[in-house]
Amino acid sequence: PGVSSNRGPQPAVSASPFVEDMAPSSIAARVVLVLAWAASAVAQSMRGAAEAAAVATAEYPMQEVPTNKHSDLAIASMVASIAVPIVSLAVMFALKEKGWCGACYLIGGLIFAAWLIGAYVTL
Repeated sequence: PGVSSNRGPQPAVSASPFVEDMAPSSIAARVVLVLAWAASAVAQSMRGAAEAAAVATAEYPMQEVPTNKHSDLAIASMVASIAVPIVSLAVMFALKEKGWCGACYLIGGLIFAAWLIGAYVTL
């Protein structure tokens, strides 16, 4: 490899004839990359300037703290997330002792009830 019968020994890696054509565009690409990097650095330093100016000009924009009038629903949902599985298991175990095998209906009924409540609340 690397030996040609007509011209004598050739280097193992030869430059492509297109390398010379690509050199100017490579330099141009590097210039564009450096300019983009510089623009990014300048933009990064100015990034919070407008926001800081807006905050500085606004004196106490919020006069009162908003409260949620439905905070009792959040507490009820946390209580229900613990109570419903416990009550469901207690009902299933109590009815299984009596020979009832409709646990699927009980679980499906609970899911259906939750779906109905969700549908009603979203109206």
